[in-house]
Amino acid sequence: MTAPVPAAKPAAGALPRPVGLWPGLGLSALGGLAQTLAWPRFGLWPLTFLCLIPLWRAIFGQGFKRAFLFGWAYGMALGLSGFYWLAGVMAGYGGLGPAGGFLVLLVLAAYLALYNGLWAAFMSQRAHLEAPLDSRLLGVPMLGAFLWVGFDYLKNFVFTGFNWTPLAGGLSGSLDFIGAADLVGVYGLGFPVALVSILLAQIFAYRAWPKRTLASLATAVLLLVAMFGYGRYRLGLFDDLAQAAAGGGKRSVSILQASVPQDEKWDPNFRDEILARFASLLGASAQAKPWLTIWPETAVPFIYGLDPVETAWMDQTLDEFAMPMLVGLASGDYDEDGRLRLHNRAWLVSGGKVLGTYDKSHLVPFGEYVPLSDVLPFLRWPFLQGVLGAAGTYSPGLKKPPMALDGLRLGQLICFESIFPGLARDRARAGADLLIVTTNDAWFNLTMAPDQHLAHSALRAVETRLPLVRAANNGISAIIAPSGRITHRSVQNEIRALVWPLDLPPKSPPTLFSRGGYLVAPLMGLGTALFCLAWLYRAKLARRKAPPAGGAKKKRFVSEL
Repeated sequence: MTAPVPAAKPAAGALPRPVGLWPGLGLSALGGLAQTLAWPRFGLWPLTFLCLIPLWRAIFGQGFKRAFLFGWAYGMALGLSGFYWLAGVMAGYGGLGPAGGFLVLLVLAAYLALYNGLWAAFMSQRAHLEAPLDSRLLGVPMLGAFLWVGFDYLKNFVFTGFNWTPLAGGLSGSLDFIGAADLVGVYGLGFPVALVSILLAQIFAYRAWPKRTLASLATAVLLLVAMFGYGRYRLGLFDDLAQAAAGGGKRSVSILQASVPQDEKWDPNFRDEILARFASLLGASAQAKPWLTIWPETAVPFIYGLDPVETAWMDQTLDEFAMPMLVGLASGDYDEDGRLRLHNRAWLVSGGKVLGTYDKSHLVPFGEYVPLSDVLPFLRWPFLQGVLGAAGTYSPGLKKPPMALDGLRLGQLICFESIFPGLARDRARAGADLLIVTTNDAWFNLTMAPDQHLAHSALRAVETRLPLVRAANNGISAIIAPSGRITHRSVQNEIRALVWPLDLPPKSPPTLFSRGGYLVAPLMGLGTALFCLAWLYRAKLARRKAPPAGGAKKKRFVSEL
């Protein structure tokens, strides 16, 4: 009887060789840059499915520390290219100068890049193992996609959260592929996106095994077809509803795009000119008789309730123009202990009467408040307070139901809040019929930030399947359909009362994202955090069990690279 012949083991040379330090850094940075280029204004959205390929190649066969460095380089490239405009904001408006502004950008990008570094380090331990390839074909990519979503969500959550360019958000340029965001949100949608990207990367890694590369390609194509098919179906459905509703609502909105430069807004020398500009825009808006006139975020250059002359001007203006208006302003009052509290507020008024108010609840860290200032005394140093000025003294608002006008409930989001899916979901779950985003994007000048910020608003419309009106001081103001289609869009820095028709299609049932699909990303974030803790625990046990090193010197980190 002939003994069974063992299966031939694949040659070690069949797997690609690990890349060197500098090629790996270059590949990783290329991937991070590609993720930025997928977003508006470049809009090269297909790169969303390709950006992890160079990073996967860079970490293939690497040790933990070098892979972490490559992942960190990916995150640094993503940060420096994705929100480079922050340096100009902090330099020009934060009083830090060019060097200080770039330092703030560098620190924030370096911190956020740590998440990408951890992802790369963990996945490097699984990306290059030869056997058993069959079980790894889908398992490792699924783990990689799971951890990517987890880390992406943690960026959005930890320390109040800031994730300006999440992976799947790059698909905002494709109404077909972004449609599935109404199932699990933009962060949950990162799972199939990352999975496709890693499967495509495996094709290059396992090209010596044609059957396995074909299986990876087939799986990636099936995922793409499923995403496209669902998005196309939903897009067609909402386009049909929009066409049926066109002109039927007989409503229009007017947006007061005053285009006040940020360096003039709080300068007393320009105050009268700015107020006169708003009065002129209100006159033009009143002639159009819109259903609602919307002012941008903190539109007027004074603190309502603290500046008596200007406060009287606002009261007189609201009485003179008795039409329904949503007014954005900074408001000040004193609490029971006599402490001044500032609020970034939106007022819904009609006939000179206040119908409802909303105070911004998710404030900008170090822009509208100083986080942890109660427990970290150095954050109250005169130097930092001089940089922050009054910006660091705003108080968050309390949770309130949507404001109502003529039977329609308005879900308000102010500026920074529009990048957080959970806040728009809260408005939808509270019964909002229409989302309204008011913002002041004059900070960003003519960088790509206004286009990116607009893309976030489109993502919120898709996730909730609600129409959205966006009013920006200097643009980009827009009306966005529930499908994410931008039906009207302003020109930046145009001074104009924009009057656009507002077509409200029949309200659809709550999306799966609103009902419970939003939990997908937080659960992956929790799973990722537990994964990291388990790894740290195992590493600690391994160090305890390791034999003493004797007199051998410990290797330096640089030598291990």
